[in-house]
Amino acid sequence: MSPTTRVIRSSCRGCHGVCQVLVHMEGDRVVRVAGDPDSPTSRGYICPKGAAGPEILYHKDRLTYPLKRAGKRGENRWERISWDEAISEMTERLDRVRRESGTEYLAVAQGTGRPYTEFTTRFADAFGTPNFVSPAHNCFIPRVIASSITVGALPIADIYGFGGEMPACVMNWGCNHTETGASDGMCGAMFKRALKQAKKVIVVDPRRIGPAKDADYWLQLRPGSECALALAMINVTIGEDLYNHQFVEKYGFGFDRLAGHVRPFTPEWAEPMTRV
Repeated sequence: MSPTTRVIRSSCRGCHGVCQVLVHMEGDRVVRVAGDPDSPTSRGYICPKGAAGPEILYHKDRLTYPLKRAGKRGENRWERISWDEAISEMTERLDRVRRESGTEYLAVAQGTGRPYTEFTTRFADAFGTPNFVSPAHNCFIPRVIASSITVGALPIADIYGFGGEMPACVMNWGCNHTETGASDGMCGAMFKRALKQAKKVIVVDPRRIGPAKDADYWLQLRPGSECALALAMINVTIGEDLYNHQFVEKYGFGFDRLAGHVRPFTPEWAEPMTRV
């Protein structure tokens, strides 16, 4: 490391993992992004996407100034304008919307954004519109509510062993954690470590994703048949008395109704749909 290099602690916002990183600076220029060994979650690991931060930041095709359409819509003709011009024009148009139609005429929607969520909600509030939509409305909040109703909270697997021991059995269902991360912030490298230490690994995915290669069981079900597989698994778990009675008695509600509901959904019933 150069004597002129300074290191700033930060976090990568490339996915929901938000891994802690060390940003190496030379003057005002970022020259390297590395994993932070002191991080309790990513533990010094950084994926290729996070490490490519400087390349993305300084890429020649990255837009760093406003563009205004110069021709008709669809002609792909643009002209560069100043930030003052862009802000002035946006202010004028938004002010016209407010005067002519009212603040509620404007709706603000955003993608996973990550570091920008706070700014878009503040903008909607300052403008005076309640019409704000984020990924939370369509993804996170429905999962929290459904999980809370079903199991009392949003369960997140302890792949780090914070509870005192690593998971003996890991089931990877519906997400390629090792390569694309996970919505609940699991670090791919830590998930790989959990897979290596687990006594049994089960992968449920139509594709032969990374964890499927060395899994004890790879259930290559037909796309869209996940519910049928889940119902059949619950049927077997209850029918063969494989569940934790003490846990169900202490925390369960409506278990008898669940048992009655899944009784027809045998593995034989699910097999034609799942091909598993």
